[in-house]
Amino acid sequence: MTRKEILEQQYQKSRVANGHGQARTPLREGPRGTSFVTIVKRTIAIVTVLAALYWGVRLLSDAKPVLEEMVEAPSSPDDLTSSDGALRAVKRDGMVADEQLKGYLTPSEAEMLQLYGYVVQAPFVVENLQYRDRISKADFGYIATNDMVNAFAGRRFNEENGEKTLAFHTVIFGGAARYARMVGLAAAVQDAGEEGVLGRFITHMPPYMCAECAEGKCIAYLRRSGLAEYLSDPSIRQRAISYSSGTIVSVLAHESGHHALGHLLSTSERTNLEIERNQEREADSFASSVISACPFGEYIFAGTLFWHYALAAQTDGRDDLKRSHPLSKERFENFVRANAEKAASMGIALK
Repeated sequence: MTRKEILEQQYQKSRVANGHGQARTPLREGPRGTSFVTIVKRTIAIVTVLAALYWGVRLLSDAKPVLEEMVEAPSSPDDLTSSDGALRAVKRDGMVADEQLKGYLTPSEAEMLQLYGYVVQAPFVVENLQYRDRISKADFGYIATNDMVNAFAGRRFNEENGEKTLAFHTVIFGGAARYARMVGLAAAVQDAGEEGVLGRFITHMPPYMCAECAEGKCIAYLRRSGLAEYLSDPSIRQRAISYSSGTIVSVLAHESGHHALGHLLSTSERTNLEIERNQEREADSFASSVISACPFGEYIFAGTLFWHYALAAQTDGRDDLKRSHPLSKERFENFVRANAEKAASMGIALK
């Protein structure tokens, strides 16, 4: 007996048992184990998927020209800015991962100690017994997790066995190092032939970055400006590190100058702004003397110029009467005068 005959017999018995009598219509032949409703449902699902794929391909084809236009590499340095002057993204061959950007932006403690060593061992410091003694007594601290663009020379009172002693320290924050790294990269890219990049990069940098440089925000801005991918070029990366390291040495030399010149030895806890500004000028002059005899002096000089230039572009003109430091424009000019020969060799002259 065939499968159809067995099913037919079972069907007839079922109808008789339920009082329906004989079946009027025998069972029809159909796909084994598959109902007509199931076939319809599957057909509708297949048609729906095919339609979705078709329209997906159509939409992607229409969007492709727009996407290509968004990432198109500029044909000239001037194309780095759009019609409204904003920086555009630059397409580069090598992609730089976030971890690589973090490694560039935030120097290690060992790197910072080495840069501080350039100041401590500078001939201008070593050959002056008073400078050497005062700076050697100051502790050095690098707080990479602090995003403030700041460094300072400070003092504290330690109490031991009922006696108070004065202790000194020089501290630099991670935000200052990251700010120097960003400006150093823009300067290195400009050296590589992208004319005007440094100025545009600084001009369009969010104002808060001159006060606070969080690692994530720095990475986002480097990618948005298109400069991040230049770090895939070893020569540009090395030059960027040299410029930014020069900036950091200059900052540390300035803060060490406060110690060397005895600015923190005063018994008074309060002073007026004019005295503070003069002390800042003296510390700048001290830093210039340290730089003049440092190895890699040209990078330290250039890095310091970029640092003052960046700060002048972003901060000058804000609460000038309340500033404890001279305007960055003034510090820039003083630095050029104190390093006239190096400035002349770079084609920089004050009017």
